[in-house]
Amino acid sequence: MRIIPVLSIVLLTAACAEPPADGTSALSSAVDGVEVLAVVGAPMALTSDGAYLYWVDDVDHTLYRMPEDGGELTALALGVRVGSPWAIAVDTTYVYWGDVDARAIRRVPKVGGASRTLASGEEQVMAVVVDGSYLFWTANGQDGGRVRRLLRAGGTPATVTTGSYLSALAVDAFFVYVADAHVFAGANQILRAPRGGGAKLALSSDEDALGLAIDGSRVYWKRFWTGDVRRASKWMPGAATIAPEGGGWGDLAVDATHVWWSTGPLLHRVAKGGGPGEVVVTLPAWGNSLALDGGAVYVALDQTYVGDDQFDPGMIVRVTP
Repeated sequence: MRIIPVLSIVLLTAACAEPPADGTSALSSAVDGVEVLAVVGAPMALTSDGAYLYWVDDVDHTLYRMPEDGGELTALALGVRVGSPWAIAVDTTYVYWGDVDARAIRRVPKVGGASRTLASGEEQVMAVVVDGSYLFWTANGQDGGRVRRLLRAGGTPATVTTGSYLSALAVDAFFVYVADAHVFAGANQILRAPRGGGAKLALSSDEDALGLAIDGSRVYWKRFWTGDVRRASKWMPGAATIAPEGGGWGDLAVDATHVWWSTGPLLHRVAKGGGPGEVVVTLPAWGNSLALDGGAVYVALDQTYVGDDQFDPGMIVRVTP
């Protein structure tokens, strides 16, 4: 485990862009409602445990932890490569991720320590979810996609359900919910299956979904090409559009009252019951993953190409509506 001042991270990524001349790295500054907590290489797969933020930097391939209010970054694992915004999960003790280079599901203690491989031979892992008993993930190979599960204590993984190309995933006490879609791949369906395995049900079709979330009674997702935010009942097929502005690259999350999503540099929200959506803020760069906690929205921002093979570094930012 390494504890690294945030400014050191900025200096380590100097190949992407020079830090500000005053040496502050623009941290904890609020501009147009956006508070910059860290300037880093290329963060993705942002998640929160209510006290800390976790993400993978796609420049130095390191899994990091940082307090939600900003501060020093702790490097938890090196040589980490993830393939999507949903590839990290946390519980009370560990951080879990799907490593696309190692084709493995791995974990490391949240306080630092040795990493451990929990499952091998898991190709193109797109999403990882953990609950009180099991770890779930989506993996995709030449023979299609699978939702897999493993006891948190370890053991042998089992396949819960299958599809064409499975990406974003959510789990409750009874079912797994998964998007069989990812930009150019998949059967464009929202699927539900018993969490212990069994017959799957298509909750909705013609859904080029990118991102998926659940609450107590509904499933929510955004469509990449057709540009709207959708919802369906957990219990029966059929979907409805609740906002029309969801297209393009980004992520989606829900809290008690709203659905939040990013589209390029725009952070949107709409009431879960539907209605006029709103652009909450224009971010300094494109947002690739969201984490919600305590009324705040945390966003991992992509690095930005500025010409001549140079990039401005990415950021971790906080928006408090």
